Amino acid sequence: MFWENSSNGVPLVFAVSDNPGFTKVPWKNSLPRKEWDLMPDWHLNRIDNFLEGTCFFGDAMPLASLLVGLDITNTAVLAGGDYDYCSTGDFIDFKCGDFDLAQPIPDFTPDHPLAVALKQCYETVIPQVRDRAFVNTPMTLDALSSLYGLRGSRTFLLDLVQKKDRVRQRVREMTDASLAFYDYFYNLLVENGYGQSGSWFQVFCEGKFESVRCDFSVMLSREMFCEFVVPELTQVCDHMDHTLFNMCSVRHARFIDDLAAIPSLDGIFWNPEPYLEGIRDYLPELETIKDKGMLLEIVCHRVDDAVLAARTLGPDGLYLMFEPRFSSPDQARHAVDRVYNACR
Repeated sequence: MFWENSSNGVPLVFAVSDNPGFTKVPWKNSLPRKEWDLMPDWHLNRIDNFLEGTCFFGDAMPLASLLVGLDITNTAVLAGGDYDYCSTGDFIDFKCGDFDLAQPIPDFTPDHPLAVALKQCYETVIPQVRDRAFVNTPMTLDALSSLYGLRGSRTFLLDLVQKKDRVRQRVREMTDASLAFYDYFYNLLVENGYGQSGSWFQVFCEGKFESVRCDFSVMLSREMFCEFVVPELTQVCDHMDHTLFNMCSVRHARFIDDLAAIPSLDGIFWNPEPYLEGIRDYLPELETIKDKGMLLEIVCHRVDDAVLAARTLGPDGLYLMFEPRFSSPDQARHAVDRVYNACR
């Protein structure tokens, strides 16, 4: 009903809590952090800790997601780029400066080293997960933001002015390769009895879903957003069954009209940095998104925000995601009940 912009009288609610009594199994490995990304045992350890250590409430679905490069590096690697982790291991540094914009992006083939290694990870995880969760498709960063990381900020900003046609061509090619990579693993999952999709948005659908984004676009004017970003978003959205756009900054709000004009984009994931003090000051923007007929998922850091959203925006096509997780099942149940009661 959510994907049809409807409801059964309450919004979708994502809430999870720690599983009482569960002890996390530590991961011990002396290899550099980047090496973990394509180690099957690391993925299995991480997924098992999540599934066994988590209680799911409301509409939260158990999801087994293979985290590679913090979910932002696959597009760059498929295009011939590279990355590493910062000293803390919490952020990605793209290796920029030597990425040649004049060279075409190669088509994706299953013998690409990333695909070969990641397939081994999936083949290890799938038999262990079985029906405890659905196994998710790979996630990644958009082509334009990936190029920004690979070229470096000053160089790429000049590229947008001096080499527009070449940038547009590389973006199309990178997106083609990324979508072919996605399809390869989606088909693998279908063959193994899955075929559902989600993302770090924690949404769920039957079929293909992508959390479309262009983090780099906070630096662009509306004119350049329409020129460079909208065609890429449209290319991805047309390929998927369902999509939401990652509105990771309130500066993205000026693009609401342009996003609403993409027929194959379902809606918005409202997740603005730096985790604003509630949603009250942005209710007009949230109401505009709903008035445009778009679906809306909102990250809520307080139960009061979720209650306010449910009362103000109504339940149809609304998804409320509690973040961070609750410390106990009782807290999670109480939060879900408060949202449901707000609609009665």
